[in-house]
Amino acid sequence: MSSDRPTGIFSSLALSLHRNEPADSFWKKLDGALQDIFGHKLFTVLAYDVSSRLLCRVYSTQLDINPVGGIKRVTDSRWTRHVLEEGKVFRGETREDIKAVFSDYEVLWSIGCESVLNIPVVKRGMVVGSLNLLSGAGHYNEARIELAYVFAQLAVSPLEACRDTLQLDSTDTRGLESV
Repeated sequence: MSSDRPTGIFSSLALSLHRNEPADSFWKKLDGALQDIFGHKLFTVLAYDVSSRLLCRVYSTQLDINPVGGIKRVTDSRWTRHVLEEGKVFRGETREDIKAVFSDYEVLWSIGCESVLNIPVVKRGMVVGSLNLLSGAGHYNEARIELAYVFAQLAVSPLEACRDTLQLDSTDTRGLESV
């Protein structure tokens, strides 16, 4: 990878934020940047509300299987502790890693997603969401995690803007998935 390639990508995203472009525009640019640096078959952005313990999908590259507005109830799990509580990147390298953490693993497998990179978006030490990249088996084995954290930090403001419009109610259990 050219050393100036990430710089140009980050500059473009930062300029989008500086111009206060709409979140949808930023997500599309971020999608392209993540595709360029990491690659993916599926990219989603989830907003996290710690008080309701709910995740809400605010962006997806495959609306037919992961529509915007989909809500997931957060359960106690290794993934929850690692990503949402400790704010660490989760890298799953195999189909079994996908199955161990996602209830919709069969759907993910059906579109060729057998590895994952979940990148927590953190503001002032608190996780406010995650960027989720999925691709073929072993795809993220050599991913540069330090770059993933930079992308996550650039996503803080647009994610917060999306979170502010969500009405997440933990008592409404209609159509909830689990993670």
